[in-house]
Amino acid sequence: MVEIKFRSEQDGREFEMTHPRAARVLEDVRTWAEGNGFAHVTFWRDAADEERLWVQLGDDRLNYWIPVSTFTEGRHETVEMQLDYARGAQRRSAAGYERFDK
Repeated sequence: MVEIKFRSEQDGREFEMTHPRAARVLEDVRTWAEGNGFAHVTFWRDAADEERLWVQLGDDRLNYWIPVSTFTEGRHETVEMQLDYARGAQRRSAAGYERFDK
């Protein structure tokens, strides 16, 4: 079973994504993670901009974020594409290209 967490960068505390429209998006995140072999997906709320959620796939915190509105507006049709981009950022980092992404 895939574990999906939301945490605050400020203090590391976990919080719940309880918006009513988020349920479908979370289910799509879970399906995507299972299909791509990730047991853990964490979204970190940016300390300076609460509208950004930085993506962590497994143990890798990435230089890639998705907007909170993806969850609050129930944009389930875009979350798979956004996670594919995040996975691409993870692969770039593993290949040593992350220094060019900043």
